Amino acid sequence: MLVLYDTNILVMMLSRREGILSFKRDILEHRVTNVTSRHILSEVEVVLAERMKLTKKKAKAVARLLERQSTTVNPKNIERVCRDPFDDYVLAAAIEGRAKYLVTEDKDLLVLKHYKGVKIMTMASFRKAIDR
Repeated sequence: MLVLYDTNILVMMLSRREGILSFKRDILEHRVTNVTSRHILSEVEVVLAERMKLTKKKAKAVARLLERQSTTVNPKNIERVCRDPFDDYVLAAAIEGRAKYLVTEDKDLLVLKHYKGVKIMTMASFRKAIDR
């Protein structure tokens, strides 16, 4: 199952032990393949360094590990859909990567609920959907 975790979800998961375990469980038990993009990986790296106070070297290492555990896409067609233009890159990556789910806490994305075959939901809703 192809899933795109938005930056806010990735940072939340990577910053806590139980989040990392949850990410691993998704991959192993639910056969989740994380879909990401260079844009998302760069954003994760910046947030880990600036907000989570990791050194730039450690933040880059975490982003590289994440990239190795993911399918990375490079969307070329970025449609203007969201109020926040950065969210359009996230949507484009989900479409390009053929993600079934886009997991986020971003209200500008959540309000869409579905977009071109991608279900957009919170982490709590995603957990309920895959743990059934």
